[in-house]
Amino acid sequence: MCDGKRVTDIPSSHSCACSGDPAREVGRTVDTATELVLPAVQFPSRRVLEIAGEEKLRQVVRRHHALLQASPIADLFPKNPWVFAKLAEKVADFVVEACGGAATYSAQHGNTCMRTRHFPFTIDESARETWLAALFRAMEDMDFPIDVREEYWNWLESFSVRMINRRIMKAQPARIPFIVALLRFGGRSGEGLECGVRMRFCPHHG
Repeated sequence: MCDGKRVTDIPSSHSCACSGDPAREVGRTVDTATELVLPAVQFPSRRVLEIAGEEKLRQVVRRHHALLQASPIADLFPKNPWVFAKLAEKVADFVVEACGGAATYSAQHGNTCMRTRHFPFTIDESARETWLAALFRAMEDMDFPIDVREEYWNWLESFSVRMINRRIMKAQPARIPFIVALLRFGGRSGEGLECGVRMRFCPHHG
């Protein structure tokens, strides 16, 4: 049996290590299968830090975490307010360093290795999308500079795929490039925040 199906019902594309009939071919090999495609991640340029500034980056991280604390994935985060605040500042240190700022995070915590650090937490595709929706809103709430918003978003959107450690869908995680985020998460951006700045991203200009 495999996932409740008779072995005779398993399609040829079935990719778990049971390989159908467990009694067939002693010493057999199961072909390599890619369950999760990890996209390339383009870290932000120093332009993000230069235009947004360190404090604005920290404000977005704090607001993002405040939204997550009230979201369906709140259980992934510490309930103690002091511990939660410390976590948000730790993430802010990582973000500032990733954007070219002081290496405070590395000095205090060593190698980032974020995928490994997140293994103790169950993160599925739905949790990722909740995290991204909160990130988009945090950027809007904190008036993150429009000129670098796309670059900042595209970094964390691709980065977030690598945090998934539990699959609940057969399809690969949905990619949400900035233009899609504008339409999907809307808010003030969806009402024309990008008009006159990057018209190709504005819903009112197709």
